[in-house]
Amino acid sequence: MLQKTQIAPLIVSVIVLAGFGVLSFLAMKPELSGVKESVVLFLLGAWSTMAAGVVSYWLGSSNSSAKKDDTIAKKDDTIQSMAATASNKP
Repeated sequence: MLQKTQIAPLIVSVIVLAGFGVLSFLAMKPELSGVKESVVLFLLGAWSTMAAGVVSYWLGSSNSSAKKDDTIAKKDDTIQSMAATASNKP
C-alpha cells in the first residue's frame, strides 16, 4: 500500500511519462496535431528531460534516500518505545 508521501511523486511521474508518450507520438506524426514540427520537437526535448528526472527519482538516489529516511524514522520510533518501556519498569 502506498504511503501519503508516495502518492504525489507517483501522480507527477504518470503525468510526465504520459505527456512524454503523447509528444513522442506527435513528433512522429506532426500532421495530426496541426502544430509546427519545431514546436513539437522543442516540447519533446523539454519533456524528455522531465522523463529522465522521473526515472532518476524512482531508480536513483532520491528514492534510496527516501527509503533510508523511512528506515531511520522506524528505528527511532522503536528505540523511543523501548526506552519508554524500560523507564516504566520498577
